[in-house]
Amino acid sequence: MKTAVRLVDGARQLNLHPSLDYIPQKLSVTSPPVREATEPRTDDDGERDSTTLFGGRAVSLEVVVVDEQVDCEVLLDQLKQFLHPRSRPYLYVTDDGWSQERRIRLRVDQWDEPYEGYKASQSRPVQLQWKAPDGIWEAVATVEETVNADLAGDPVGFTFPVTFPVTATATMSAGASTVVNLGGVPSHFSALLYGPCTGPRLINETTGEQIAFTESLVLGPGEYVEIATRERTAWLNSETSQSRLNFIDFDSTSWWRIEPGDQQIRYAPLDTAGAAAAVITYRPAWL
Repeated sequence: MKTAVRLVDGARQLNLHPSLDYIPQKLSVTSPPVREATEPRTDDDGERDSTTLFGGRAVSLEVVVVDEQVDCEVLLDQLKQFLHPRSRPYLYVTDDGWSQERRIRLRVDQWDEPYEGYKASQSRPVQLQWKAPDGIWEAVATVEETVNADLAGDPVGFTFPVTFPVTATATMSAGASTVVNLGGVPSHFSALLYGPCTGPRLINETTGEQIAFTESLVLGPGEYVEIATRERTAWLNSETSQSRLNFIDFDSTSWWRIEPGDQQIRYAPLDTAGAAAAVITYRPAWL
């Protein structure tokens, strides 16, 4: 059961439930369309299917505006502040079946506010329709994980020449940390990759993917590069005028996401000293 519904756009907020002025009747969030990536097999029946992505989704809300303390037109004007095409408000919803409050980002599509004669002065039904361009619900609260950098010379795997009897070393370095994503779909993230280090690399050991910089990128003590996987940006010390995308090793980099469940994540610069660490921030996400 939905126990709280509100619209938030920056510092602006409008409570729709519980409320004496707005009474939601129906909230509908459609499934996002699947973005098919298929091609016919030229040498066999069927087709090759490499589909992995989905699109945005539709969100609709039916609400009755009730004239208890304030005129309906005033209440409608407050609601319309969230309906400008350039606005990207969030719909925040609390459900007693969810472990935490969730939100979904919106862009207005259309709305309807029929006028029904004398009844209009007492209450007004309103139908609101949005597009949700990201296609997901995400947690309101962010999750932050700190992964300490590998120490220079950490052994990973075997050392050659091999001596017998063979002693197996850990397949994960001491710098690997377990990150648990409680969401149901992969989550984009941002990360602050701190120095002192050369060639910072953030590796998902579980999937084998990494975001890697070349040895030309050198970070001093206290310096960091901020990466964001959705926007695919890399800013030195979060300064948007100081992009470091030109230092990305694109041959070995994929802008991976944090998968649902457990995974091992490693911060493994090419060379490091001191207290280098990666601070990862993300929101669990659901369909």
